[in-house]
Amino acid sequence: MTGLGRGRLVKLLLTLLPVLLVTGGCDVFNPPTFTRRQLSGTDTTLTYSAILHNYRNLQGQKVVVGGRTVHLDNRTTRAYVQLEPAPLDRFLRPEAPDTTSGLFLLIFPYPVDPSALRDGQRITVIGTVRRMKRPALTDSGRTLRLVTLDVQSLHTWVPETSIMGGSPFPVMTPGFTGPYQVP
Repeated sequence: MTGLGRGRLVKLLLTLLPVLLVTGGCDVFNPPTFTRRQLSGTDTTLTYSAILHNYRNLQGQKVVVGGRTVHLDNRTTRAYVQLEPAPLDRFLRPEAPDTTSGLFLLIFPYPVDPSALRDGQRITVIGTVRRMKRPALTDSGRTLRLVTLDVQSLHTWVPETSIMGGSPFPVMTPGFTGPYQVP
């Protein structure tokens, strides 16, 4: 390649690079939480209170919910996770949880890695509304309402650190591997 050809190539690359970064680069640096296929037929607008008040009408409906894990109960063939619901931002990342509402009971069709879903872990799930478990009283005298969801897809979020300072961009974490996931 001659010097003149290289100069044109460099000019072309310098001209196209900003355009590529502005239009397509966002997806490279900020991958989606779930794929379009996973989100098809899913209602992403429902809040915990809407699901709580209309769970009978929403049975079988695919929804996206998020929050912080409260308790994990692993069994031999499945896992139960209590989730403190939180509103989701535009990346479907849970914000500050609403501790007064109640809890979701997430039902996984396989045992999960306890280190991946430790108490306080922020997660977002796609699941199907199942039913409401019979309300129970907690030790503090509060009525505990558990809306159950069958989990189809899970996304865990990296904990906020002082270095990240609550990064405005979601961070992808690897999925479950090893003996905890059934293919």
